[in-house]
Amino acid sequence: MKMLLPIAAMLCTACSTLMAVVFCVSMGANATPAQIRTIKLWMLGLSLLGIIGIAIGIHLMRTGQHGMAAVAAIAPTVTFGLVLVVATLK
Repeated sequence: MKMLLPIAAMLCTACSTLMAVVFCVSMGANATPAQIRTIKLWMLGLSLLGIIGIAIGIHLMRTGQHGMAAVAAIAPTVTFGLVLVVATLK
């Protein structure tokens, strides 16, 4: 039962990573080549952030630190939310 929250956080992060990448793809519909390069870098950064968060969560779960695993796994989702808010405000 201790592993339920970290696993749920990892699933949430995986889904929000996919959502963030799709959001970036949709921004590139009418973009110039320079903007597309920037969007590709954003997609790479967001994907790496999600993967690293999940990997750290798995590592912390294996060491028995389930609370920290949940925090590490959900941190990219919070970051994606902040990026989404800032991107839609401009």
